[in-house]
Amino acid sequence: MENGKNVLLLSTTFNEHMFGDKWKFYECMFAPVGLLYLATPLKEQGYKLLLVDLNVEKFEKKDFLNLLKQQNFILITCYNSTIHNVRKIISDIREVNEKAFVLCGGPYCNLSREYIEGSDVTCIGEAENHIVHILDSIVNKKSLKNIPGLIYKNNGKIVDTGGYMQVENLDASMPPLLELAKGKDYGYISSMKVNVAPISSSRGCPFSCYYCTYKGFKFRTRSIDKVINEIKEIVKAGYEYIFFCDDNFLVYKKRVHEIMDRIIKEKIKIRIFLASRVDNADYELYKKLRKAGVMLLLFGIESANQDVLDFYNKKATVEQARTAVRLAHKAGLLTLGYILIGSPVESEEHINNNKIFFDEVPLDFTTVGILRYEKGSKLWTDLYEKGEIGVDDFSIITSKKFSRYSYKEWLQFHESLLRHFYLNPGRIGRIIVKLFKLGQLSLLSRFFKENSISTFFSYIKTYGRGKVYDTDTDPLSI
Repeated sequence: MENGKNVLLLSTTFNEHMFGDKWKFYECMFAPVGLLYLATPLKEQGYKLLLVDLNVEKFEKKDFLNLLKQQNFILITCYNSTIHNVRKIISDIREVNEKAFVLCGGPYCNLSREYIEGSDVTCIGEAENHIVHILDSIVNKKSLKNIPGLIYKNNGKIVDTGGYMQVENLDASMPPLLELAKGKDYGYISSMKVNVAPISSSRGCPFSCYYCTYKGFKFRTRSIDKVINEIKEIVKAGYEYIFFCDDNFLVYKKRVHEIMDRIIKEKIKIRIFLASRVDNADYELYKKLRKAGVMLLLFGIESANQDVLDFYNKKATVEQARTAVRLAHKAGLLTLGYILIGSPVESEEHINNNKIFFDEVPLDFTTVGILRYEKGSKLWTDLYEKGEIGVDDFSIITSKKFSRYSYKEWLQFHESLLRHFYLNPGRIGRIIVKLFKLGQLSLLSRFFKENSISTFFSYIKTYGRGKVYDTDTDPLSI
């Protein structure tokens, strides 16, 4: 505490905030990227940093409270589905460390633009280019009023400085400080533990899916040189895999070709996971992706029913989804398809259509989510304007009130779809063959090292159980 520059970067759990034996692990692929983006400029200016992620780190209450006592600044990332935990933690902070400066930010703050009670500042937007100025102003007791995108109390009154923070030139933004996440329990993909690092080559999304809450930020890209240099640094740091966090990495095919050509030409040895829309499927591009080291494409399929896709304003077709999966399979890539159930237009027939789709296409993995109406999405806004939900109902899961079925019935459909998908011996055999051709059978050995054979088959039956499709978890927000 003596230097006034101790900073705790805190990610709250997506489970219930609990201590000791009641704490539950939440499987994460990598650390909260937004917090790591904040960490880099802070380290450059001499701040002493500590990352705590309550999704993967277990604390006894006395140890956690003691940790809070030692901090000058506590930066908390907020999502719709974690805001209740954030409020509990702020209460704990104020109980043991009244002098700590608490800054809240992230998707929930961006969407609600509301002051988080108990915080010193609520931050709106992408803060990495402003975070040093904010903390230095506090250390030096200077005003915050000229910094955009801040909401705070002054003499009991709410002050909103207006606007929001956005990084216009992504090349000027420092890379995330991955070293803070070393030794933490990340890297879970389909229950296989891998050494994966996040990377972003672009931010923003030009599409407007009605369930999505990520909006307001224009689509921007980094230069190819910056992307390639960061990949090289990640490889030097000892990572075997990278995950492109871009919402739309493949949207500009010429740019993707250039990035992959550089990886191939410069013989960068890395394995790559990335997400893609189904409406830009391209066999020649998929072949190049594989040559460059891409091994898994994650598709936002959402549904095998066109009326459901139209309800979500997905701007894609079921046939495009079939084509994308088949072309990726032909190119030798592993594929994972996200399916989302729970819309008011869906019936049992729609669920059966999803099962037929599973049988028709060579999809390797799936996750099935149940629709949540998240504050900030068009679906949520429509319900709010109809008076069906209140302003504080920031994350509402579908139920009989909003669809044809109860939540319990949707859970049954959820399990039925997963069982239908994974109880398919041909699918398991195909995955093994693909991993062999990709030179990745070590992933299976890692899986069996972490899990018993009985656990493996239990997992196959219930993959994704209990996980909900989180539409507000943009990894690039704090």
